[in-house]
Amino acid sequence: MSDQNYRKVMRLEPGDEKRYALAENGVIMICDEIDESAAYSITLDLVYRHLQKDDKPIWTILNSPGGDVANGFAILDIFRAFAKANRQVNIVGIGHVASMATAIMQAGTRRYSLPNTQFLIHQVRQTLPFFKQEEVNEGRERQTEMDRVNDIVMKIIADRAGMGLGEIKKLSDKKDYWLNAQDALKFGTHGLIDEIITGFPF
Repeated sequence: MSDQNYRKVMRLEPGDEKRYALAENGVIMICDEIDESAAYSITLDLVYRHLQKDDKPIWTILNSPGGDVANGFAILDIFRAFAKANRQVNIVGIGHVASMATAIMQAGTRRYSLPNTQFLIHQVRQTLPFFKQEEVNEGRERQTEMDRVNDIVMKIIADRAGMGLGEIKKLSDKKDYWLNAQDALKFGTHGLIDEIITGFPF
């Protein structure tokens, strides 16, 4: 893909030249809610970098309240696909890494955090339309599906952190489980992060 075409496909808006320059140098920003737009941008940036056939690691700056689970899975899986091609995808958590963003963090080859970053683990949530009507069986099916997706998200975090699925589900049962960077480093056997840093390592 040519430089001109890449700029067009990236849907650059006024002021996005800095983002383009960062992506060119292997730095990707996820600093908003996880949604369809974020999944599109990350997929585009990573596929573009993959086609460059260089060995430059990708550095992702992650500062997100979380968001849509399906789009979070898309970002997480594209990170994993990039890593499977023997490319490093390092993630630096800043500000807050919450909800689905915590699961995405676990896809990093190396997981970093600035000292005051806050992390949140909680069970999958669903926003229901106001006055929505549903039959009993529909409610059961919806709950079964939420349980299935929740187990996937919790297992992603638990496996990388080195703890059992039941243990992490118990911690996040009926509450938001917040951790500071120091607690995230000690979470489970392997932590939610690998290292606390005070500056960018790139």
